[in-house]
Amino acid sequence: MTETEPTGRTARPRILYLARRWVVAARARLEEITRGHGMTAGDYSLLSFIDRLAPCSAADLARALHITPQAATQQVAQLESKQLVSRYENSANRRITLIELTDLGRAAYRGIDLQVEALEADLTAGLDAEQLALIHTFLSRRP
Repeated sequence: MTETEPTGRTARPRILYLARRWVVAARARLEEITRGHGMTAGDYSLLSFIDRLAPCSAADLARALHITPQAATQQVAQLESKQLVSRYENSANRRITLIELTDLGRAAYRGIDLQVEALEADLTAGLDAEQLALIHTFLSRRP
């Protein structure tokens, strides 16, 4: 099989197409998992960042997630209404509100994360450690 057809088109699918196809399939399965916990994939993503960054501000989350501070504040308020996160005043700077997972939020995040770990294992079945490391390194780069 040649790399290029006579018309000049590439015979193999582009990496961008393959990556998008993989992400769409993985996202659909992630949505199934999070829906089973009464959440969205976005909720899970936010909980994972709060878990890693806590205590953190909405501005910290916005920077990490590449969203506006207003969007981060709205998402945090939604999680707070579900009692998954709590907000409190920063004692060092009263103008900053810090965010942390509640015990309920931590338990919900851990429950979803265990299923996501199994999902990743399923999606990457058949790949050896070197291949997984290469994929991780590639995907960790900034586009």
